[in-house]
Amino acid sequence: MFTNLFYRVQSKVRSLLRLGQAVIRGGSSKPLYPNSQSDGLKVHLGAGPINLQGWVNVDARADSHIHLQAEGFDLDEFTDGAISEIYMCHVLEHFSVAESELVLGKLHRKLKTGGVLRLSVPDFDKLVDVYLANSRRLGSVSQALLGGQDYEYNFHKSLYTPSFLKDLLGSCGFADPVEWTAKEDFGVDLEDWSEKKYITPKSVSHISLNLKARKA
Repeated sequence: MFTNLFYRVQSKVRSLLRLGQAVIRGGSSKPLYPNSQSDGLKVHLGAGPINLQGWVNVDARADSHIHLQAEGFDLDEFTDGAISEIYMCHVLEHFSVAESELVLGKLHRKLKTGGVLRLSVPDFDKLVDVYLANSRRLGSVSQALLGGQDYEYNFHKSLYTPSFLKDLLGSCGFADPVEWTAKEDFGVDLEDWSEKKYITPKSVSHISLNLKARKA
């Protein structure tokens, strides 16, 4: 059941989502209208400044386009098995590995069977390549590795490689992990870290690991 605190808010959000819209409370963030991959309730966790239309934007910090302000992503406002898609971009690394297992377990519970979890995290392998290509200058990768450290939530506590993240997803009940790109899955550049590029003396390198998996 929805909690009493959010019952009417969530009912309104879900009604609007069926019309392909989202609750917008004004503000200066640029609305983005990605192509939908599925019908149903879609939740954007750790939205930050990115205002996805047709998605419930959730973040620890309040903003005009944030529909729900939450720190732990328990998603108690939603019934188990109610969500069709969850998107988290450069959020999971802000939790320790142990905490990440708990977070992924909660998200698994909230997704409907066959629902999609779409993740983007810093790719440690790619960052090592960038670090080496930049003459081992730690400053070339420090933000992606450690977080911006400019407010209390912006610190990184875990590292990910493709094999490690796939194993973690599997242990939390997710199946068929595959890579994704914003262009293919959303139809637009989301202007977030999922397509972030770092310049090295030799090339321009993507530094994010983008994986999606389904609830079996």
